[in-house]
Amino acid sequence: MSLARIVLALVGAWFLSKAWRLYVNYQAAAKSGLPYLIWPIDPENIFFIVLQMPMKSLLRLLLPTSWYERASIGIMCWEFDDKNRLHERVGPAIIFVTAGVNQLWCADPAMTNVILARRKDFVQLPLASKVMRFLGENILTSDGETWARQRRLVAPNLNERISEKVWAESLAQARQMTAFFLQKPAGLADDTISSMRAVAINVLGRVGYDQPKPFHPMELPSTPDAPMTYVEAISICTELLVVAALLPGWLLRLPFMPTVIRTVGAAMANLPGLTEAMLEEERRVAAETDAARDNVMSMLVRLSDQGRADDRLGKKGAGGATGQFLTEEEIAGNLFIFTGAGFDTTANMLTYAVALLAVYPEWQAWIQEEIDVVFGAAAGAEGTLDYTTCFPKLNRCLALMCETLRLFPPVIHISRSIAHTQTLTVSGHTYTIPGPCSVFINSVGLHHDRNSWGPDADTFRPSRWLVPGAVLGADGQVITPQRGTFLAWSGGPRVCPGQKMSQVEFVTVVSTLFARLRVEPVGKKGRALREARDDFKELVQDSTTRLTLQMNRPEEFKLRWLVR
Repeated sequence: MSLARIVLALVGAWFLSKAWRLYVNYQAAAKSGLPYLIWPIDPENIFFIVLQMPMKSLLRLLLPTSWYERASIGIMCWEFDDKNRLHERVGPAIIFVTAGVNQLWCADPAMTNVILARRKDFVQLPLASKVMRFLGENILTSDGETWARQRRLVAPNLNERISEKVWAESLAQARQMTAFFLQKPAGLADDTISSMRAVAINVLGRVGYDQPKPFHPMELPSTPDAPMTYVEAISICTELLVVAALLPGWLLRLPFMPTVIRTVGAAMANLPGLTEAMLEEERRVAAETDAARDNVMSMLVRLSDQGRADDRLGKKGAGGATGQFLTEEEIAGNLFIFTGAGFDTTANMLTYAVALLAVYPEWQAWIQEEIDVVFGAAAGAEGTLDYTTCFPKLNRCLALMCETLRLFPPVIHISRSIAHTQTLTVSGHTYTIPGPCSVFINSVGLHHDRNSWGPDADTFRPSRWLVPGAVLGADGQVITPQRGTFLAWSGGPRVCPGQKMSQVEFVTVVSTLFARLRVEPVGKKGRALREARDDFKELVQDSTTRLTLQMNRPEEFKLRWLVR
C-alpha cells in the first residue's frame, strides 16, 4: 500500500471516529432534558485551540455582523461578544454537542448555585487546570482535600491587616501616578494602561513580597536575553499564558520563533531559578530577623517550613492532602496565581473603569461628589487618609467597581468538568448531564440577564448597586446581589479569597485619582469629543480573553487627564 493511501486511510479513520463521537454525544444530550446545539468540532483539539483566534478574526472580516454572531459561537471569547443573546434565544442552560466532549453552558442563576456548591462532583476542568498550574499546584487548580487544605491555610491570612497594607500602598502609588499625569503636556497620556499595570504590580510587590518600588509606567523586557525579575517573568508569561502552559519551553526558545515567543520561553526558563532564589532570600531574611515579616510570601514560606519541621519530627500526615503545610511546588504555584492572576485582574479592571468614566462624564461627577465628602481637605498629595475611616464610606467607588466587573468580568466564564453522569434538580426540574462533560458557567450571560438586572442590563449604570435612598458618605450602602447572578469573584465554596484585597486596591486608586483629576478620551484627528467617546465604546467592546479579559487595540487607548 502506498504512503498516500495509508495517510488517506488514517485521515478517514480519524473523521469516522469523530463522527461516531458526535453521534454518541448527540444521543447523550437528547436525554438530558436541556436544549442542545450541534457543534461538529473537537474544542480540545490542539490545532483548534491555536487557530481559533485567527479563525475568529477571519470570520469577523468576511461575514455580515448577524452571520458572524452565529458563526463565532463556541470560538474563544464568544460569550463576551454574544452577551446573553444565545441564552435568550435557546435557553438559560444549553448543551453544545461536539466531536470531542460535550459542553454545558449555563447562564441560569439557580443551576449555577447548584453546580458551584457541589465542588466534589463538578471539579476543575483538566485543560484549564493544566494552563493555570504550569508552575505548580495551587488553590485555583486543586480539587478535593488538596484544595480544602490550601484554602484552609491561605485564605485566613488574607485578612484586614493585609487590606490596610493594600490601602496604604495603593494610596502612595496612585498619588505618584496622579503627579505623573499632571506633568504631561496638556494632560495627554498614551500610557494609562501601562500606568495601571504598574500600580497593580507595585502594590502586589509591596504586599506580597515586601519589595517597594516607585511608580513608573510598566515596561516589560522585550527580548529573550534581557534581564528580568520574578514579577516581570510572571507578567510576560501571563500575556501568552496558553502558549506558555501548553507548549514545551525548548520549542518556544528556538531561534526561528518570533521575538515575543522566545521572550516567553526565556521567562519560563528563568522562573524556577527566580522563584527558588526569592524563597531562599525570604528564608535568609526571616532567619536574621527576630520578628516574622508580614507579607504573603513570608506567610506561604512559614507554612512550608512548618511542614518540613513536622517531617523531621516524624509526624505523620503533615503534608499531602490532609496536612497543615504547603509543599515547595504549591508555594510556587500559589505565588504564580497571587501574582499573575491578582495583578492582571486588578490592572485590567482599573483600565476598563477609567475608560467607562471617560465615556460617561456624568458618572465621573457622581463618584467625585462622594470623594469630596469622604476625603475633604485631605484629598491632596500629602493628606492623611485612614483606611478604617475612608474605605467603608466610598460606596460609589465600590459600586463603580461592581458595575465595571458586571460588564467586563476579568474571567468571562467559570469552568468545571464531570467524569460521570450527574443529576441536577433546579427549581423543581430534574436534568441529567451525561459524563464526561465540560461545564461552563457563563459569567457574561449571567451579568447581562434581563431577568436579574432589568431591561437596562446592557447599560452602564453604577447606581444600580446602591440601596434605594443611599446616604452619601455613610457605611454599608452597596447591595449584595442575588446569589448566582454576579460572579466576578466566582461563587460557592471556591469564591476568590483575594476579593477584599481587590476591592480595597480599586477603590483606593480610583478615589485618589479622581479626587484631583478628571479624564476624557482623545479621539483621532478631526474627531470631536462626542465622537471620541463613541469610538471608546467600540474600543472597550473589542476585547478578548488572555489570562483575563483585555482590549484588542490597547495602542488606541489615549486619554487626557486634566485638573478638576
